[in-house]
Amino acid sequence: MSGSLRIVILSDNQAKPGFFGEHGFAMLIEMDQRRILFDCGNDPGVLAANADSAGVDLSSIDGLVLSHGHYDHTGGIPHLLELKPTLPVYCHPGIRQMRYSIRDATPKDISVPLESSYALDRMSAGNLHFLEGPLHLSENLLLSGPIPRQTEYEDTGGPFFLDTDALQADPLNDELVLLCSLAEGIVVCTGCSHSGIVNILHWTQKRFHGQDILAVIGGFHLVNASEERMRKTFDALRKLPVQQWVPCHCTGEAATEAFFREFPGKVCSGAAGRCFDF
Repeated sequence: MSGSLRIVILSDNQAKPGFFGEHGFAMLIEMDQRRILFDCGNDPGVLAANADSAGVDLSSIDGLVLSHGHYDHTGGIPHLLELKPTLPVYCHPGIRQMRYSIRDATPKDISVPLESSYALDRMSAGNLHFLEGPLHLSENLLLSGPIPRQTEYEDTGGPFFLDTDALQADPLNDELVLLCSLAEGIVVCTGCSHSGIVNILHWTQKRFHGQDILAVIGGFHLVNASEERMRKTFDALRKLPVQQWVPCHCTGEAATEAFFREFPGKVCSGAAGRCFDF
């Protein structure tokens, strides 16, 4: 097992003083002498400024993981590939399909931005890695591949569709989760948890049988959750051996407050500029 892990949040809806907040998500993961950027936020300028404030050299990262194909997780791709054209990128092959959020019959394009998609198109085939199953980025860093959907109460978290007429629901089957394995347990890194945070953690338990979960860091996408889903979610989460929760990005204020109530002393709100050492 690796001796240490450092995680620095570089994009989030909340921000520490000296950092910028945005509706986006990105975090740097340092482990096994590798520096992996997990998602790259919405605005490239925010990502660059927050990286500078955190003392992070984005040109030195060893890989970029894209958790799923939404604009608020993929906006920094052109900037990163300009800094490092040979940067390895890891994602699901379905990441660039057109996607929409439809509210009051009004569709909003939430796909990977065109500039980011064009940047991926220009990449060398040897640097763009598509995966549909688990993949080790290093000895102790594991990309999940798509997470099986087993709970009946966890949906994708919003009015997400693959067409502007709301005829084809978007199952968001391209979502990936990054798992960091330490001697003491597992740290789970999520982008939005469109697969369902309970599904994600049950899959983690099966993959790392008998190991504690040291922390779960990322978006849990409970911002639109019904009262029933919230109740069933927290009923399930209370049964899991998680030592720390770090709700970020799309978790939602009500759900974040619920985490503080349900797990006193075990919750730290995410924010750009926040750093975690394990």
